[in-house]
Amino acid sequence: MFSVFRILLILCLFALPATAAENLQPLPELSKGFDLQAYAAGTDTVAKDFPNIPNGSFKISLPKNWMERVAIGQDYGEIARFDGPAIGDVRPYFSYKRIGLARENTAKLELISYLLRSNYTLRGLREIDTRNVEALYVLVDDKNDSYIVRSMMRIIGPDAYLAEYALPVSAWNTMADTQVFAVKSFKFLRDSADPIEKRRERTYFKSLRFYYPESWIFEGEDMPADNIVVERLASKDQNNQLSGNIRLTVVSPRSLKDEMVEKEFTLNIPAMLKEIRKSYETKGFIVDAAVESRKPELNLPVSFSAMDIYNMRVRLTQYDTDQKAAVSKELWIAVFTSSGPIPKTYIAELFTPSRNTDMYAWSTNSRAFEIILKSIQ
Repeated sequence: MFSVFRILLILCLFALPATAAENLQPLPELSKGFDLQAYAAGTDTVAKDFPNIPNGSFKISLPKNWMERVAIGQDYGEIARFDGPAIGDVRPYFSYKRIGLARENTAKLELISYLLRSNYTLRGLREIDTRNVEALYVLVDDKNDSYIVRSMMRIIGPDAYLAEYALPVSAWNTMADTQVFAVKSFKFLRDSADPIEKRRERTYFKSLRFYYPESWIFEGEDMPADNIVVERLASKDQNNQLSGNIRLTVVSPRSLKDEMVEKEFTLNIPAMLKEIRKSYETKGFIVDAAVESRKPELNLPVSFSAMDIYNMRVRLTQYDTDQKAAVSKELWIAVFTSSGPIPKTYIAELFTPSRNTDMYAWSTNSRAFEIILKSIQ
């Protein structure tokens, strides 16, 4: 069962209605009364390099009396840690982690997955770009000690690097500025634009080209008519169970196989969209009204584009009743029409576990969908 906080966290970060977003606080800044120069004089810049981890280097300013723990030589998990003097029975600390990533994702969604797995309480979040995010959250460790953590995460190649500065909750009122100072001094010393996963290319004559993450499986290609092609992809989880489907349909008023054929085809996109919805209802789902609308991110010049997201429930009986199952799936449908003398219409579908049911699968599936849409040529 999800706690009330976990449900609120998901609503805040993914649906992002105005009222939910207000539950997150702005990340703290240095207070006007903080003596920056005096405090900085009592710190040292710590620079760490890791011979076996090419992209792991960092630097940060920490108080001179903080001590580094002896490294145990591991390449993943916590790869560096510094502890401050005890405050009562607990110590502030700086922790640096390397997290291996299996699927394409954004730093924001990877960090949220980390928070949910660890049962931490999010207080603030700032997404810098798809590979960089900052956050403030509360954690309770295995000794039942509570900390307020300010963190930075960057995705570099196939790994995420997470810097966490943790203050005991009891010291927050007097030491919050020192946390802000340290995190603002932190720098990742390496970077790479390499994707988490390699890309595979899929083409259909000269009519379609797109790329998808290599963890996705190409299931097949259907050609119900000369002017229609359907590409089908699937994702499986670590237990080899189906965890997502993407279907891309391209429709043209002319042949997609041979651009020299001048035959004109009649298009009925609304009827096709109704058939798509009906196909899921035939499989035993109730498709709710759209709960979210977005503009798909595309690199293809278009004259029209729209994307709606629908919650889906398993139909409990063959009859219409007031009893409803919980939302377990989501259906994303993007529709866009290319510009040009012979415009093509694209219908892209994502069928995924809902964000409340399996946040990690939802996040990696939606990221793959985004990558495919942006790569269409």
